Amino acid sequence: MSADNTAAAAKHKRLPRPAQLQINQSGAWRSALNFDAGDAPPEFLEAADSLGRLSGTHIGMRIVICIPSGSGSTIPTRNVLMHWTRETGWVSA
Repeated sequence: MSADNTAAAAKHKRLPRPAQLQINQSGAWRSALNFDAGDAPPEFLEAADSLGRLSGTHIGMRIVICIPSGSGSTIPTRNVLMHWTRETGWVSA
C-alpha cells in the first residue's frame, strides 16, 4: 500500500470525537455548538477566542466531551478538554 493510500485509509478509519463548545456569562454553562474535536481546524478556537474577547467582561468558555445518545445525537459530559478565559486564552484541562 502506498503512503497516500495508507494516509487515506487512516483518515477514513478515524473515529469522530464529539465535543461541545459551552459559554458561561451568568453562572451557568450554556451549550453553544456541537462539533467534531478531531476535525476542527485551528481557526475554530481562534474564532471562539475572538467572540469571547468581543463579548462582555464576564465570560468563560470550555470544550467538553460528548457521548452518543440512543437517538443519534450526543450528550455533553462534564469532562473538560479545554477552557478559556480572557486572561489565559485556551488552555488544555
